[in-house]
Amino acid sequence: MARPPRSGGPAARSESRAVDLALAELERRYGLGRSLAAPGWVRERVLAILTGVAARLGVSPLAAAEQLPEDKRALEEIVGALRVGETRFYRDPIIWEAIISTVLPKLPPDLPIAGLSAGCSTGEEAYTLGMILASAGRRFSVLGVDRSTAAVEAAREAVYSAEAAEQLPPALVQRYCELKGGALHVCQKLRDVVSFEVCDLVHAVPSGGFQIIFFKNVLLYLAESAGDAVARRLAAELGPGGLLFSAASEAPRLCGAGLTPVRVNAQVTAFRAPGT
Repeated sequence: MARPPRSGGPAARSESRAVDLALAELERRYGLGRSLAAPGWVRERVLAILTGVAARLGVSPLAAAEQLPEDKRALEEIVGALRVGETRFYRDPIIWEAIISTVLPKLPPDLPIAGLSAGCSTGEEAYTLGMILASAGRRFSVLGVDRSTAAVEAAREAVYSAEAAEQLPPALVQRYCELKGGALHVCQKLRDVVSFEVCDLVHAVPSGGFQIIFFKNVLLYLAESAGDAVARRLAAELGPGGLLFSAASEAPRLCGAGLTPVRVNAQVTAFRAPGT
C-alpha cells in the first residue's frame, strides 16, 4: 500500500500532482468526480496504482499519470481500486419494507413488474428485489447492471458467503437460497428471472419502463454534472407509477438534479422524473 503523499518537498508535490492528473483523467473519461480527491484513502489507492504502473514502465508516478490518456489498462486498474462495491442482501430494511407494504399494493396486480439495480455490484440488491417480488406473487423481471465485468460475473455466479444472508428474513433464505459447502447459493428459479449486464451508466442506461429502480451509492463516484445526468436518464426510464430509490444521503443531490421527491411513507422518500 502506498503511503500518503508527504507534505512539503518536491517528491510530495510530484506525487500530489500525479494523483490530481489521474483523477482529472478519470472524470474526463468516465465521469468520475474529482471530489473523490477529498478522502485520503482515495488518494492512497490512486498513488499505489500509479507507483506500480511507474515501476512497470520505468518512469516516475508523475510521468505515468501523464501517460494515462493512452494507457487504458492503468486507468482500469485505478477504477477497479476505487470501487468500494459494498453491498448486502436486504440492505436498508426500511426501504424493502416500504416496497412490500406501500409500493407493491399500489401497482395493478396483473402488471408484470420490471426492476433495475443500477450499479448492482455483485448482485445482492438485485436478488433481494427478486425475492421480494416472488414472495408477493408478482410476475416480474429484474436487471442488474454494473460497469465492472468482474462484479457482473460474480452476480451471475450467485454464490456468496454464508454471512451474506445475516440481514435476510429467514423465510426468504429458506425459499430462495441453499447452503452448500458453507456457501450461500441463490436458487435457480430466482436466477432465471434476475439477469445482469455490463453497463457504464455514464454512457448509457437500460431502457424502461421500470416500476422500481435502485440507484444507490453510485453518485459518490460521479462528478456533479455526470451524476445528475445519469439520475435524470434513469428517472426517464420509469414506467407509470414507477419509483427510483437512492441512499438517504443522496436524496439532496437528486433533488438538486431536478428529480421529484415522492414520500413513500414517514421514513422513505423515492423519486420520479420531473413533471410525472
